[in-house]
Amino acid sequence: MAGEQVWYWFRELDSQRTGNGFSANAIGFQAIGEWSRLRGVTLLQWQIDAIIAMDLKRRQVMAQKAADKEETENKVSERPLSSRLFDAIFPNKRK
Repeated sequence: MAGEQVWYWFRELDSQRTGNGFSANAIGFQAIGEWSRLRGVTLLQWQIDAIIAMDLKRRQVMAQKAADKEETENKVSERPLSSRLFDAIFPNKRK
């Protein structure tokens, strides 16, 4: 199946993806071309388009997961801080 082969190619390219410290970089034409040359694969236009589309979707999913994780980590209680709550969170260690 042609689509399955493109999926495997994309996964190989995705595994070599670089990042910039904030998010994943796109798999650009240069990376696709170099991969194609190294593997001896001549890609058809629709295959390149499919890899680019899968890359875009992959980065969207990765960005959403990162945003969801950040939202969860930054969640602050809506309960106002009282002295009793403070003592419950930070119990006195004196004996």
